[in-house]
Amino acid sequence: MRKHIHLRKLLITALSVTFLSFLCVAPVCASSSDLWDSYNVPSSRQKPRLLDNADLLSPDEEKDILAKLDTLSENRGSNICILTTPSHTGPIQDFADDYFDYNGFGADYNESGALFMLSMADREWAISTSGDAIQAFTDYGQEMMMDKMLPYLKNGDYHGAFCKYIEVSDYYLDLYAKGTPYDVQSGSIKAPRTRADYIRFLLMSFGIGAILSIFPIAAMASQLKTVHKQPAANDYRSHDGLIVNKHTDQFIRSHVSRHMRNTDSGNGSRSHGGGGSSIHTSSSGHSHGGSHGHF
Repeated sequence: MRKHIHLRKLLITALSVTFLSFLCVAPVCASSSDLWDSYNVPSSRQKPRLLDNADLLSPDEEKDILAKLDTLSENRGSNICILTTPSHTGPIQDFADDYFDYNGFGADYNESGALFMLSMADREWAISTSGDAIQAFTDYGQEMMMDKMLPYLKNGDYHGAFCKYIEVSDYYLDLYAKGTPYDVQSGSIKAPRTRADYIRFLLMSFGIGAILSIFPIAAMASQLKTVHKQPAANDYRSHDGLIVNKHTDQFIRSHVSRHMRNTDSGNGSRSHGGGGSSIHTSSSGHSHGGSHGHF
């Protein structure tokens, strides 16, 4: 009898240890109950602008990024925020939209804001934009932003990636405030430029200009070697030239080419090829722009 009781205790202990071990190694899946209280849009912001649930940043890095997000958001009048999580439920774009809405990030600045989200289980990222930020962060702009951020993300430099996100967000919001959102028609500039980029560009321009100017000057100088001083003025005169007694201009014909002007203001939802921002509706009924992918 004692032997059976002893075996039963050993079995219970073994099962308990196994269960606890499973809890320690099993991935934590973020659900709505973890990150927002209810499916009602609150009238005030419920979370800080940085929530590093995946513990990607050191305490000092977290403090630095949060301070930069707060300063940028207050200066530009748009909630710019970051969420990291070990994993998530459902499509990541929907999760990012809901996190923004149900935590009241749209309450401060007339719904304007942008969220960058990382989910580490499947190495996914998502951008969710709202309000005026939908037009400030165009589809093309988000693509260029991720081109800047992905090298940092792939190398595990999350602090560097978040700093780049803040830098580019500030650039986009500044352009939008000036009435020229960063988009396909922004020209041949592939990504926002820093002060160092401008200095490098100017130096290169001066260098290329100096090199190109050498060739025509050398060519003109070589032609001057055939010129010799003449003793009399008649030596400069051409005796077999053409004498023009009368000169008239006659108008023959004209041609006018007409093309239809594109009157699209770019404020609606358009495809990437035409620029602008794609818009969808979240579960709360709010409009969002955004994009997502893997790194």
